[in-house]
Amino acid sequence: MLVHRRIVAYVASVFPVLFLLLPVRAEKTRDLEDYAQVYVNEFFAPDDSLTLSDEAGRKSRALAHYAYGRGLEVRGRTEEAVEAYRRVLENQPDQFFLARKTAYLLARSGEESEALALLEESLANNPDEPYAHISLSEFLATYQANDPAGRQRAFEVIEKAVERFPDEAAVYEHLVKLYLAANRREEARELIRDATARENKSAAYWLRLGRLAAQVWAIRESSDPAETEVVDALHAKALDLAAGDSGIIEQVADYYHATGRFDQAIAAYVQIITAEPDRLDLREKLARAYGGKGDEEKVISTLKEIVEIDPQNADIHKQIAGIFMRGKRFQEAIPHLQAALTITKGSATEYGALGRMMIESREFELSVEFLTEAAYHFPESPDFPFLLTFSLGNLERWEEAIEQFQATIALAKETQPQLLNEGFYFRYAAAFERLGQFEEAEEFFRKTMELIARNDPNGENVEFTATVYNYLGYMWLENDMNIDEAGELIKTAADLQPESGAIADSLGWFYFKKGEFEQAREELLRAESLIEEMDAVILDHIGQTFHQLGDRDTAIEYLRKAVELEPEKEEFSKRLKEYEKGLAKRVAPAPEKKEKKTPASEKTPAADGKKEADAPPSPIPAEPVRRE
Repeated sequence: MLVHRRIVAYVASVFPVLFLLLPVRAEKTRDLEDYAQVYVNEFFAPDDSLTLSDEAGRKSRALAHYAYGRGLEVRGRTEEAVEAYRRVLENQPDQFFLARKTAYLLARSGEESEALALLEESLANNPDEPYAHISLSEFLATYQANDPAGRQRAFEVIEKAVERFPDEAAVYEHLVKLYLAANRREEARELIRDATARENKSAAYWLRLGRLAAQVWAIRESSDPAETEVVDALHAKALDLAAGDSGIIEQVADYYHATGRFDQAIAAYVQIITAEPDRLDLREKLARAYGGKGDEEKVISTLKEIVEIDPQNADIHKQIAGIFMRGKRFQEAIPHLQAALTITKGSATEYGALGRMMIESREFELSVEFLTEAAYHFPESPDFPFLLTFSLGNLERWEEAIEQFQATIALAKETQPQLLNEGFYFRYAAAFERLGQFEEAEEFFRKTMELIARNDPNGENVEFTATVYNYLGYMWLENDMNIDEAGELIKTAADLQPESGAIADSLGWFYFKKGEFEQAREELLRAESLIEEMDAVILDHIGQTFHQLGDRDTAIEYLRKAVELEPEKEEFSKRLKEYEKGLAKRVAPAPEKKEKKTPASEKTPAADGKKEADAPPSPIPAEPVRRE
């Protein structure tokens, strides 16, 4: 069929010409099939200009075998691929890189001796190619590493190459690798020093030596300046010889940036940008160099130059916005955030990321407005009411927060149940506690503890578990509810977190409520010693305890400290006046207002501990809670 199609195509092209040669009155009318029959058995030799020379023929055969070999290799037919590559090398022995590839295919198939012979032959055929020497040395160092003779020969081959090609950086590089692998670092350094004595005018030579020297001297940003002298000199020489070669200049600038020489990096980047103003990638590097130097305004102005050239670059808009938001310059961030969302069409994921950024930046009012809009655009997503619980909680808008907790439950129950974890219910319970709805708070604190026991039976994160137990216990103490069960919860929390000042305070307050004032004083003073910053509530508790123990002066001392810390707290000021005037009476422990009988089925689960509740995809600060 293929032959037939070619014949037809040929006939179609010559038919108009033949038609002109026919007599006006033909004896027989012919059609295309007649012409096909005429030419089907005829051969037309190619024009002399298409005849291949011997060299061109070898190249053609080499190319054909190479293409065939690649196809075999891709299909995993390694042995056949090797044979095809050998045929390539027969026709083109100067292909030393292919010889290296073929040798490694042979070695991986267990034919190391054949591989070595192939590389030996390649070197014999290409004695003036540095990489033929490198390939043989590399193979010996890799496959005869456990043979002292093989290792020695690997060094000998490349050392001779260094002597033969003293202006080829690649041979130095390979020998340095061998020295470092053999823990002969000082010899590697000496080799580089020798290489620097050359009168080489190639910037690429000096740049490659510079990168190599940075490895040998292990140059870092914190390196001793004396150790960087050789490396710096090599990069400086590459820069001097660059002659406007932006690739060389950029790599030198990258070295300066990586080693903390930001002014030098900036100068080099600016040199390229002046010649190539549309190199936006260079402008980004320049911005990072300014950032390393700590010049944030220059970072912003450089990034703004990028969006002036490419206003559709959403990533740069986001970077600028992030810088503004970290600096609490939220109004300046807003246009860039809006631009980024416009460019990217505002997916739910991007809205969520931006909402998290606002929350992390503690811009809670702004985040409420933004997340409310996002919830309108994506009414089926639980992420936005979920994030609103953080924003509203931090603003202490508890009733609105509870509405968003409920919306999250309704939306996430089927689609994202992982949001409804113990951390979620803990914050939900705390919102009810802040509103004084203690029964609802208790319900969800118990739900939290059930999830802790279910999800983390090994108690991997005691801190979160202790926080939950302490919070519920303290809530009961403060409201004279379930005093004994509160004490058990707090004791469990104290066992989990014995060095927590807040929990020690709760335990001391439990003893106070029970009238065990000596134990209360002991725990409360321990709480005072554990906290990093003075806490007015703890000071007030200590003062009340000393008052019950009859130590009026110490009680007054602690109450004064509490008032100094929180002068707006009328309760502290009132109590201090009563102590100073001697009006306060020592009384028995306050009676419980309500002691709930908890059925056995509702008893508090064992304190198994729990990791911090799973946060949204990026960290979100939880609203402050009363107790740790």
